[in-house]
Amino acid sequence: MVGCIFANIVDGFDVLAIAFSGSAIMADWKISPAVLGTIFSAGLAGMMLGSMFISPLADRYGRRSVSLLCMAAMTVGMIAAAFAQNPTQLILARLFTGLGIGGVLAALNTVVAEFANPKHRNTVLAVFSAGYPVGSILGGLLAIWLIKDFGWRVVFLSGGVLTGLVLLINLFTLPESRKAEERVRLFSAEFASALFGKERRTLTIAFCVAFFLHMMTFFFVLNWTPRLVEQLGFSPEIGNSVTVVINVGSLLGPLIFGLLADRLGLFRMGSYYFLLFAISVVLLGIAPATLSTLYAAALLAGLAMAGAMTSLYASAPVIFPGRVRAAGTGLAIGFGRLGGTLGPSLAGWAIAAGVGRLPLHIAFAVPVALVFLILTGSVFTRSNAATAAKGELP
Repeated sequence: MVGCIFANIVDGFDVLAIAFSGSAIMADWKISPAVLGTIFSAGLAGMMLGSMFISPLADRYGRRSVSLLCMAAMTVGMIAAAFAQNPTQLILARLFTGLGIGGVLAALNTVVAEFANPKHRNTVLAVFSAGYPVGSILGGLLAIWLIKDFGWRVVFLSGGVLTGLVLLINLFTLPESRKAEERVRLFSAEFASALFGKERRTLTIAFCVAFFLHMMTFFFVLNWTPRLVEQLGFSPEIGNSVTVVINVGSLLGPLIFGLLADRLGLFRMGSYYFLLFAISVVLLGIAPATLSTLYAAALLAGLAMAGAMTSLYASAPVIFPGRVRAAGTGLAIGFGRLGGTLGPSLAGWAIAAGVGRLPLHIAFAVPVALVFLILTGSVFTRSNAATAAKGELP
């Protein structure tokens, strides 16, 4: 379990390294917001492909083997990013890093869910999810401390070294969670029925849509907040500090969610968090240009968005049956990463076109408001939702 948490910590570091380094990269290479948005999206595109096409391999060939391979890819990708000489090379490095991140997350989420005590599964998954903002906070603090004196490349180099160390830890500690005879052949009729059969089709589609909409806004907030704060007249260091506050809130959000969900129900608490997320995005867009109000809005946004994300990750293991659990989780995360790829790019184009701060935040509040409606719809009140509320795995 500790190795899984460490892996999620470097996951958060590796994902957000580009957000913390974005302004320095723009200044160094003199690129436009649209190009930076493409660099943001490259890593997310890799995560989408890794979630959709590497995660299913974990059900077939073992979650331990696939997880270790993905951590190795993350290590190589982060170090390659540190030595990139132009936007194209950085895009390729981020794409490769994303493949590893996308593949490892679904596999580790499945391992944690299957080893957790059913009575406290939501809390355990929340602790696992909290590793992500811990890594993001670490990355933000290192960026504020190091970029000014040593440049943006040191952030990626640090991430590569840390990921390599976590790979070594998991090499000796990560268990295998499924027996070979329980695995199904990839992309077979049985595989497709398990994910899109009559019983589960509507729920699977709704779940994938929820991930897509959530990550559109999630990665808009994480990637573009530093730059948008700078446009209010603050320094890049202050912009990064606001994102660090978002991640402090993101550390609290999953832990509060886990405790409440074990008592009040998984989908109910998830819907509350998504409603709060939509409201907080708007508040982030109208907060006056003072540090106190920006920090307060950032803290609330982080708490809401991370709790909402945790609700989806906690739902995945109870929606998908064990023999395709990593594949189903990866499919949903893959659709989410597609949304995450689209969100920062759309924001970059909108900013380049002169769209204002408030209209931009209102536009990105809409997707998570739609997830609130999805979670309160009838599809999540059927037997699967009831099973989820009891903490049982199918």
